[in-house]
Amino acid sequence: MQLVLSLFTGVGLLDKAFREAGFCVVSAGDIIYGQDIRDFTGMKNKFNGVIGGSPCQDFSTLKREKGDYSLLMLNEFMRIVLECEPDWYLLENVKSVPNVTDLDKIGVTLQRKKYTHQRFDINQAWYDNYTRLRHIQFGSKHGLYLNIPRGISQNILGGCALASDNRSFRELCMIQGLNDNFNLPDFTVKGKKKLIGNGVPLSIGRVLAQEVKSVTDLLQKSVTDRGRHCACGCGRVVNGRKKTYDSTCRKRLSRKNKKCD
Repeated sequence: MQLVLSLFTGVGLLDKAFREAGFCVVSAGDIIYGQDIRDFTGMKNKFNGVIGGSPCQDFSTLKREKGDYSLLMLNEFMRIVLECEPDWYLLENVKSVPNVTDLDKIGVTLQRKKYTHQRFDINQAWYDNYTRLRHIQFGSKHGLYLNIPRGISQNILGGCALASDNRSFRELCMIQGLNDNFNLPDFTVKGKKKLIGNGVPLSIGRVLAQEVKSVTDLLQKSVTDRGRHCACGCGRVVNGRKKTYDSTCRKRLSRKNKKCD
């Protein structure tokens, strides 16, 4: 099972999709629960992947007065990625978000650590009856690329919640796939509805999670297969916990080790 770190978790819809797909997801917290990402430090080689959607308001084409908070938080997302050095990362944001490879120093570091970079759009209308466009950036240490299928309208959840929505809070929870008892007691009704509406639609999250699982499972299988070849270098496949194919291979490996000593 892959261990995934979630950043800017929000109400946890993207986390839910990845858990459904079989990932073990842990959260770094979120500002809505009083946890500032700037206080979080990543741990190297602990996580297979990092997911999240950093704040996007300042990147929105609808906002007239731009600030620098969204850019600061985008840098925080990538700071933690580079601290953790996962096999892959997945960032969700809006159309006008900068490429993470163009960020100062971060792009150079990603290139040095040999991360490939992919950017693409995904639309809820491909899987549901409502249009909701999301922009994804995906990076991989192993040259993986996601191939997102365009499905047909299936009305998976029966709707799409928006940041400005006149339906009830409970109705929006149901539409977005949240539990019946989900609540944010410290927020106004307007604030709660906005947070839910900004969440990644579950239909999109599920497609992303399944595709990440598919490509990473194939990679893991390939790595496992390579690891089961005879240690002497003959190329033959070994079974179980065996390191070598037969006694001849063991002698050959022993001679190699003596030469190295």
